[in-house]
Amino acid sequence: MKKIVFLGSADKSHVLLALGRLLSAQGQKVLLVDSTMGQAVQGYLPPAFTGSAVQEFEEMDVAYGYITAAQLDRALEQAGTLGTYDVLLLDTDHTQMITGRNLPDFDKRIWCWDGKRLSLQKNEELMLRLCLHEAEAPLSFYDWLSPALPGTLPAWRAETRLRHVEWLEPSFHFPLDERDAIADLHNQHQHRIDLRRVSGAFRQVLLTMLQQLGDCDAKATRRAWATAQKRWRAW
Repeated sequence: MKKIVFLGSADKSHVLLALGRLLSAQGQKVLLVDSTMGQAVQGYLPPAFTGSAVQEFEEMDVAYGYITAAQLDRALEQAGTLGTYDVLLLDTDHTQMITGRNLPDFDKRIWCWDGKRLSLQKNEELMLRLCLHEAEAPLSFYDWLSPALPGTLPAWRAETRLRHVEWLEPSFHFPLDERDAIADLHNQHQHRIDLRRVSGAFRQVLLTMLQQLGDCDAKATRRAWATAQKRWRAW
């Protein structure tokens, strides 16, 4: 199973659900886990009809409310899906779910922030709790900024305490666009991930993310987008 972890202070749920939808459109079995304090992914899901916090949504499985990996594994075992996934998308700010020791076990790591000063502070605090500054060798991370505003922001990644982080290209910067905010709200209230409403810039960054994190070429990403759109129209 390919494991991808998203760390840091940013609103990620809409993008991760869209990414999961595209990965599932490629025929992959996807598990998206929201192990954050906010558990914002619940805002997109229809009401659960069972006591389980693992739900099928847009042809992927979505889990929330789990703080430790052991809790998640028990829930998946009860659901009969443990060990059946091709891709794990993990969004977490709990060091009980992930530690600096097992971060190298993830195939891809993405550091996320929203450009705000408090976001920088919280990201640095999380980095310290994960003890990345004590790592023997640099860990590679992609950089996610959302929303990305025009102009130059202070480069938090230049902090000396992040000297053990190796930054990968390209960066995933989602420009601020009213259309994307409207699409996000629409999808929450409709309990769907309709990609037709997003801006061209959002689409391009999302496809770049799919290409880099999913290890596929540009043709495969465009095909996944077309498949996801076709499935949505079929509902």
